[in-house]
Amino acid sequence: MNIALEVAHAFIGSLARHDVDGALISCSPHCSIHIVPLELEGPIHAEGRRFFENWFSAFPDLTLSTRRMFATHEDVVAVETTFDGTQAGEFLGVINQEKHIDLDEAWLLHTRSDRIEAVKLFWCQNQLYRRLAVRRLDRVTITTSF
Repeated sequence: MNIALEVAHAFIGSLARHDVDGALISCSPHCSIHIVPLELEGPIHAEGRRFFENWFSAFPDLTLSTRRMFATHEDVVAVETTFDGTQAGEFLGVINQEKHIDLDEAWLLHTRSDRIEAVKLFWCQNQLYRRLAVRRLDRVTITTSF
């Protein structure tokens, strides 16, 4: 296993154990995170920590299962995961309705030496909202008459 895969495995494995500190140890001090569906970008040690802690708080039974992990280049690792859990608190502005969700995710981890330098996370936001029983956000609904 190459170093990039080892670092990625440690990062995702820590998140699967709800160990935010352990995951962040795998990241350089200047590591950035970009959560594409949320248009959230920033330092992983601040923005990423807040997101992950909210994630685990809202879904205390969360499981993060790795389906595939492979190095695309010497320093880039792609990871396919499934996020599975029951909502127990507010998440991304969605009130708790105790909905069970499963959501496919894709991660791109850019590494340098033995640290992650950048994290990019993708999922289908409409799928997430449907699983959380939120009305469709891709249609305008007229609620008043003219």
